[in-house]
Amino acid sequence: MKSIMLNAISSGKKSALLLVAVLITLTSASAKVADSTIDDENATVSCLKMEEGQIYFNVKFENADGGRFDVLVNDVNGDNLYRATFNGKNFSKVFRAPVENGKLVIIIRDSNNKSHKFELATESKMVQQIYVKRM
Repeated sequence: MKSIMLNAISSGKKSALLLVAVLITLTSASAKVADSTIDDENATVSCLKMEEGQIYFNVKFENADGGRFDVLVNDVNGDNLYRATFNGKNFSKVFRAPVENGKLVIIIRDSNNKSHKFELATESKMVQQIYVKRM
């Protein structure tokens, strides 16, 4: 009986192909945060990261007089998701919300009724790539 040897892909090529597939999967699954910081006089909203269906963002407010101020987070329809009153001169707090909300409106309203308004929008994309290779 004659044995026939098939021209198989070497283990080095298999490893390289597996590495490329893993890198493509990780790249397409990672979230990208663009224009992550917006300043408005003495208020700042920064998008920190998107992880496990949650978006994390930081709200900073330099409150010169140290008086009371409100932080409101509304969804795209204007429904209130969060509201709290704080005081102090240097405020910094990390918030999180589900990515599925799509768009959030963050409002900082100080004791002089001056408002700082920010919009934070998320967008989900599914990336699918198809490769054809010669065998």
